[in-house]
Amino acid sequence: MSYNKVVLVGRLTRDPETKQTLDGNLITTFTLAVNRPNNGEADFIRIVAFRKLAELAHTYLQKGRMVLVEGKLRINKWKTNDGQSRSTPEIWADNIVFVDTKKGDRDVQDEIPYEDVFDTDAEIVDNIPDDDEPPF
Repeated sequence: MSYNKVVLVGRLTRDPETKQTLDGNLITTFTLAVNRPNNGEADFIRIVAFRKLAELAHTYLQKGRMVLVEGKLRINKWKTNDGQSRSTPEIWADNIVFVDTKKGDRDVQDEIPYEDVFDTDAEIVDNIPDDDEPPF
């Protein structure tokens, strides 16, 4: 049996970078600074998000934002031009949770008007009869 799950909480070191694959899928990458509890140092971990999660990260994350990332550890291995083997760890995100809110960094509305969400007309709402009887 094997189990590969990582949970990290940290701050983005820079704004996410988003690319699109040839088949139209989004891939967003960012680096998370995760503080070590005892000595005040930090580890810098590369996070990779795909598809809808990549779109969410691209739209809502920015440098300094604190997030919780759940995902799987992956080790990328490759050879350099001179034949040396290299590897880098990264987390493939399954879930991203916003730990803080950074109002002021972006224009975020506190409330979205009902009409904008449900696209209803005020006339329709005004024509509802006052009785509780169904119209059939």
